[in-house]
Parts: sequence; structure tokens; C-alpha cells
Amino acid sequence: MERVSSEVISYQADVIKALGHPLRIQLVEFLHGNEQSVTEIIRHFKADASVISRQLAILKRAGILASRKSGLNVYYRVAMPQVPDFLRYLAQSIKKRFA
Repeated sequence: MERVSSEVISYQADVIKALGHPLRIQLVEFLHGNEQSVTEIIRHFKADASVISRQLAILKRAGILASRKSGLNVYYRVAMPQVPDFLRYLAQSIKKRFA
């Protein structure tokens, strides 16, 4: 097994910390395969704009999401396509454990 550097391990911890909130997990799942504007995201989650913006910023800072600006709109997408796969695998493991 290949040894992982301490730098990579530190980054892994940052990514896992960023996923440590139910709304952030839902945001990643919602954006998987679909770029969406902040307006569309707020509408979908029926949440306060400041709450959504804060959660998106945390995910972007961790490198999980990326954004682009077009006119007055900001669009978000998943930048780490492995993260939704990890979340699905984790959910399946949890379901099996409690089944």
C-alpha cells in the first residue's frame, strides 16, 4: 500500500470537515452533475440566502465545489466528482450496518 503524505492527510481532514454538516452534504448531492445558480440553490432548499452562501463558501474553500460568475449570477458545480461517490458509498455502508 502506498504511503500518503502528511500534506494529503491534512487536506483529507479539511475535506471531511467541510462535509461535516447535513446541509453541505445535501448541497453536494444536489449539485452532483448539475451546475446551478445560487438563486436556484436557494429556491430548491427554501433556505435563507446567507445560510446557503456560507455553506457554499465552506465547500468551495475545501475544493469540493467550484464556481463561475456569469453576469450577475454565480453558478456552482462539484469540482471533486469523487466526493458524491464517497457519500453514496458511506450511505450504503451505514444502511447495511443498521439493516
